[in-house]
Amino acid sequence: MLVNIFALVVVLGVLVFIHEGGHFLAARAVKAGVSVFSFGFGKRLFGVTRGGTDYRVSLIPLGGYVRIAGLGPDESTPVGAAGEEEKLLPRWQRSIILIAGPLANVVGAVAFLAFAFVVGVEVPAWQHQPPEIAWVDPDSPAAEAGVLPGDLVLAVDGRPVATWRELEMETLSAPGRTLKVRLRRGGTTFEVTLTPRNVSRYALGYAGLAPLLPAQVPRVLPGSAAEEAGLASGDRILAVDGEPVRHFYDLIRLVGGRAGQRIVLTVERNGHQLQLPATPRTVDGQGKLGIPLPNPTVVQRLGLPAAVTEAWRECVRMTRETFTVLGRMVTGQSSIKQMSGPIDIARFSGEAARSGFVNLVWLLGVISLQLAIFNLLPVPVLDGGHLLVTTLESLRRRDFSFRTKERIINIGFWLIIALVVVVLFNDVMKNLPAHFGPFSAPGSR
Repeated sequence: MLVNIFALVVVLGVLVFIHEGGHFLAARAVKAGVSVFSFGFGKRLFGVTRGGTDYRVSLIPLGGYVRIAGLGPDESTPVGAAGEEEKLLPRWQRSIILIAGPLANVVGAVAFLAFAFVVGVEVPAWQHQPPEIAWVDPDSPAAEAGVLPGDLVLAVDGRPVATWRELEMETLSAPGRTLKVRLRRGGTTFEVTLTPRNVSRYALGYAGLAPLLPAQVPRVLPGSAAEEAGLASGDRILAVDGEPVRHFYDLIRLVGGRAGQRIVLTVERNGHQLQLPATPRTVDGQGKLGIPLPNPTVVQRLGLPAAVTEAWRECVRMTRETFTVLGRMVTGQSSIKQMSGPIDIARFSGEAARSGFVNLVWLLGVISLQLAIFNLLPVPVLDGGHLLVTTLESLRRRDFSFRTKERIINIGFWLIIALVVVVLFNDVMKNLPAHFGPFSAPGSR
């Protein structure tokens, strides 16, 4: 938990600081007055004043804030002496300052992701492969719909699907929603309907589909039938009793009905073929060798120009997916449980920090982009809300009164508070099982 909390402080501190730094640099660029640039919130601990700006470090290190004169009645913007209305900056200057914060987060996202690509990002080997079905969970929506191993998914709800990553995005974000899935089987193209099942505390959909995984032994469980047979990590299983094994789910199928029966495994090891006898044990009514499901990965490592290009493409893809999910939430097709609050972010940050520096940098990029998108939503209090007000003022060719702006901000403030309460409640409920006992659910595929 301490690692999670520390990682949360680092992640939010860095990203909010980048955001406020964007506002600060834009304000300087348009010659707007900046009275405070603070790293952290709350009581001022120490700092220095230069050029009329108090550069300070404050008590709570979760990000920071800037106070810019002339933006309007904002919680971070002071009013004139004795509470009189301050003179506002021209609308074009306000717009530049407002949009600079989210823009800084976008630039930060591209920079973080590009750095990760330069160092090397480990990703599932199958996520960019065509969505050919290797296995269908017998007790799943896909099985009920008649999907079979070997089928190739072409589209979901009319949207073309070219990779497993795209297919998972469609099914994970649609629990309880009926999808029209277009498939190719042999030379025939046809369509089925299936409804992903809600199986996760994050309200994610489970269709029961799995990609092609190599029939390779990632490791052998101690005391298992595989260990007794002499299987070793790295072995590739070619056949069971002479029947070819094309992928790992073929192995599951061929071994599952042979509990307690002697079988012969044809194995490739270091370029040589071996014949290893084995006797699967009965586990939950199925024959098991004691080999965990493999999760092959590849490392994407790119030169700097290619890394920047790929990072930008990744940001575009994530932006598109984010707005797809937000649209489904607004229309009631997806659950707000898919949103993560501070508890989830702390847990994700801690897991990323424990798994390696590159994973933490990647998470910084992902959350930086999400922070930019969130701040551009047209909700008063957020940058997008202020930009909307400024746009309306430009259309009517005069500013709203301070009192009107204060009312708009108050409405936005309470909307944000309501959202925070709901997200925080869901955060607590989603993470309660982790404290009261082990939580398990079917895999996302």
